[in-house]
Amino acid sequence: MISSIKMRHAIRAAETSRDFSCEIWQLIIALRHAQNGHTAHLPRLFSPALNDVKKNLLIVVAGDKGLAGSYNSNVLRAAKEYLRDHQDIEIDAITVGKKARKINQLSRNLKIVSDYEIASEGRMDFFQASPITKLTIDSFLNGQYRKVTIIYAHFINTLRQKPIARNILPISETTAGELAQPASGDDPREAIKKLLAFKYEPNQNMLLEALGRLAVRSQIYQAMLEAAASEHAARMVAMKNATENGKELVDDLKFTYNQLRQQNITQELSEIAAGAAAIS
Repeated sequence: MISSIKMRHAIRAAETSRDFSCEIWQLIIALRHAQNGHTAHLPRLFSPALNDVKKNLLIVVAGDKGLAGSYNSNVLRAAKEYLRDHQDIEIDAITVGKKARKINQLSRNLKIVSDYEIASEGRMDFFQASPITKLTIDSFLNGQYRKVTIIYAHFINTLRQKPIARNILPISETTAGELAQPASGDDPREAIKKLLAFKYEPNQNMLLEALGRLAVRSQIYQAMLEAAASEHAARMVAMKNATENGKELVDDLKFTYNQLRQQNITQELSEIAAGAAAIS
């Protein structure tokens, strides 16, 4: 019962946060459209890294505990695929969740620079993503990394969670377009068109700088919420399957026990009958 309540709270938080995140990305797209694609004086978060920067940063969000079916192994498999595709690039990693630390075993070119645990007992809040966001943005702005990617399990439904590797820095039109899609499946172009009618002060680049930071923080927070919902759902399904398998095993053992017991009784009756027949 407690696990079921935790799962419902985690799913509700993940689904609710999607709307907030979606509107941030829609506003970013509207501001970029208002600039007519000009890249002059574009905030650093939106600009490609310098060519001499060769290192990437990878953020991996997994669980703190096991007994969640294939949830953690699927996330680590996605991380392994990423590392295989970038085996010629030096990679630093930020791990979120105890199980995410296992990526250290996947590649010699990987170094874990920071590690965080998920507050699984309480409800996750927006401020829990702040330390990770600050480290990520500061490191990127200082020119340490060419690209920042986050890997987490996207919650689809109770039975399905899909590991995703998403580039969050530098902020690209592709990433913004993907994350601006409403969960309802509606076309975001109408909402973006309405945002274009506003006048933005003091200037668009300053707003983009602030929104870029907020968007990165929102995406990291969203990834943590999606991961929490996915973990709770995977654990519920795993425990349900384990319970059902346990019941089936007990039923099979009872059937085998009764079958052997019946055979013994039949054998004893046969021996008694044979003995009585021999005496008579």
